[in-house]
Amino acid sequence: MNKSVRFLTQPSVISPQFFRLFLPTLILLILAASRIVRLYGLEMHIDEVWTIWQTFGTPEQIVRWTPYDWTPLHYLFLGGWKELVGIEPYALRLSSVLIFLIGAAALYRVTRRLRDERTALIVLLVFGALGYSLRISTEVRAYMLMITLLILAFWATLRYFTRPSLRRALPLGLCLAAIFYTYLPGVIGFVMLGIYTLVVYRRAIWHWWLPGVIALIVAAPMIIDKISRVVERVEAAPAGQSFVEAFTTFFSQYTVFRYVDYPVIIWAVLFILATALILWRWRSANVTIIALFTWAFILPVLLYLLNPILKFFQQHYSMALMLGLALWIGWGLSYLRRGAVLVAAFVLIGLMLYPFRLEYYPGYWRPLLATFKWLQTNMQSGDVLVIDPNCCNAAEYEWDYATRLYLPGGLNFVDNPAGYRRVWYITDEENRDTDTVQAVSENRIARNFYGPAYFFFRLYEAPPDTEGILFENGMRFHGVDLLDSSGYRYQTGPLAVRHEGESVRLRFWWSVDRPPEFDYSLVTFITGRRNEVVAQFDGPPQTVSLEYPPDIPPQATSQWTPGRYYIEERELTMPYNPNGDTFRVKIAVYQWWDNTRIAAPGVDGDILLPLLRFKVNSW
Repeated sequence: MNKSVRFLTQPSVISPQFFRLFLPTLILLILAASRIVRLYGLEMHIDEVWTIWQTFGTPEQIVRWTPYDWTPLHYLFLGGWKELVGIEPYALRLSSVLIFLIGAAALYRVTRRLRDERTALIVLLVFGALGYSLRISTEVRAYMLMITLLILAFWATLRYFTRPSLRRALPLGLCLAAIFYTYLPGVIGFVMLGIYTLVVYRRAIWHWWLPGVIALIVAAPMIIDKISRVVERVEAAPAGQSFVEAFTTFFSQYTVFRYVDYPVIIWAVLFILATALILWRWRSANVTIIALFTWAFILPVLLYLLNPILKFFQQHYSMALMLGLALWIGWGLSYLRRGAVLVAAFVLIGLMLYPFRLEYYPGYWRPLLATFKWLQTNMQSGDVLVIDPNCCNAAEYEWDYATRLYLPGGLNFVDNPAGYRRVWYITDEENRDTDTVQAVSENRIARNFYGPAYFFFRLYEAPPDTEGILFENGMRFHGVDLLDSSGYRYQTGPLAVRHEGESVRLRFWWSVDRPPEFDYSLVTFITGRRNEVVAQFDGPPQTVSLEYPPDIPPQATSQWTPGRYYIEERELTMPYNPNGDTFRVKIAVYQWWDNTRIAAPGVDGDILLPLLRFKVNSW
């Protein structure tokens, strides 16, 4: 029989070892996908920006700039990562995703060592689906690194206490020291490991001396510098919360975090089901289950009772407990029958992949990066920014990071907008300063805008010439702009160049000192070096509206009124083979019924007003 036929007809050609490798790999890919798909839609909060901003220096400066209640390991790691990938939010957040995957793989190995393959896989899914896990694995903070180091320390603890030796004590001691160098409240993880070894290994607890000494020696400089800060600047549980209220908040923080409409009831059901299954199947004094029970139940109660003193019963400071919660729920769900386990697995995968939105608070999250990305397209050279005195909460380092990222040429902030043509006004729309509004809006139109009402950016633009040229019929011309192909930016000087056959888009600004008596027409000429006409556009004003909502003014000039600007746009196509000529734009206002042109200061002998110049090149 042909070998390929025998391969297909054999009852089992896939070994158990294949599934042992395939399923964890598949789940890790799902975990990675559940994070990566979220990265582009996330706005950075102020603590993330602060973390990044702290790394804009040498390693020595990063250590020196580390806040007094933090330790520098993650800042140093992020500084090195930044040098490799740049300061784009996506690339920086990807570091947390990769750290998370290392922690998830280590958690799989830990759980498989504690029990079996099925339990390891379901614990992996629970750990990945927790709302708090989703958040810290996609933000630029030290939390995911600390959790990963704790999992690695747990793995090293299991290996060391199985067969104590210097070779196995060394990685355990280094992991413990690294936790302290990463995040001070990581000491709760030390308590968790101590409880586990006390329950499981009992009399062998004394073996902690060797990794403990290693960790103490390595961490000694940081311990001396930071030990007084471990419980400083942490927040207590909200005053007046009952035991039930506190634990409800505590549970929801780790399961749903701040994801809008994330179904906390599903996690409550999974937790209760897992607990019931563990208690029902708990036939004997299983020391591992006792240790996990202590992590998931007794230690949170202890922290709650000691909170008035230690002040650790709070989301970030007791985050190590998330590991105990994931192990407890996953351990219990693994007791389900095979079909039920598959259902639970798909529910957890669905929770991971469903695009729940994060709830944003104005004081903590601002769409600063999204706004600057928008400004990158809409700003142009010479623009200035004015911040309303009653706005805004954005910290200076947020402005600095966003400018480095999207507008590295810098920004020009001014207090007085007088004399500037294009002004970006940043306001809290519900609390604007009257004098500043008047100064910004004087002789300008309100144009493009972006952002929520509490952090609102809007462009106020004046014409090229605020005084203008008065025609005899009462129309006043305020200048012309040469637009680029996007229609956003104006081009002047050497930038005012076009290809042969390319369109030239012009924007004209008008006002009237008095309502014109008749409907006048406008003619636009583009002339060459010998004053010959190479392109022409004739007709009534092609009015447009740059405001929102659009309010397109009438084309009939007899309907124009004083007190506002009238803007029109015209597009003309350049000739071929221009031989690098410089061309001139000229306009005239005329009476369409008899072709009489209206005079104005500065017109030439043909009663045409010469305007800007630009060049057209060809091979």
